[in-house]
Amino acid sequence: MTYNNTLSPQRLETLQTLHAQAVEASQTAGQLVGKQQEVLRSAQAKLEQLQSYAAQYREQMQTLGSAGSAWSQVRDLRGFVDRIEAAISAQQAELNRQQDRLTELSAQWGAARQREKAFEVLIDQHQAQNRQGQKVSALKNLQEWAVRRASQFLPSSQQRSDF
Repeated sequence: MTYNNTLSPQRLETLQTLHAQAVEASQTAGQLVGKQQEVLRSAQAKLEQLQSYAAQYREQMQTLGSAGSAWSQVRDLRGFVDRIEAAISAQQAELNRQQDRLTELSAQWGAARQREKAFEVLIDQHQAQNRQGQKVSALKNLQEWAVRRASQFLPSSQQRSDF
């Protein structure tokens, strides 16, 4: 096996360029995941706030009903609670949509990280092959030198002339 070092620097440069691009893509994807987590936290906080409002107004409605307040007040408050419940449903749907988006972005970030790590492995393998090729070349040169050196000590009738 002969080690061919002619394309090696170009291949390493290409791998390093692709790795840099993968790192950038991974960082960008990671930032998007972070932003989406903030959006999700905000949607969750809005949902909790709406649920809290609904509980407060339901309690107020029960208090009005048991105190014998005017039916129109209870009816109006019930309509308001119904609108809050509709808003809760809409916010829950939004929360689910944002969670799905986070799952999607997290998968993209994971794939980008895998590409980044794959290029790191390829670069390491390339560098290991390069080192191995250099070792093989150095050993071959050392063996050739040793044969030439040894042939200097042989009588002229026994020296090899195939060099």
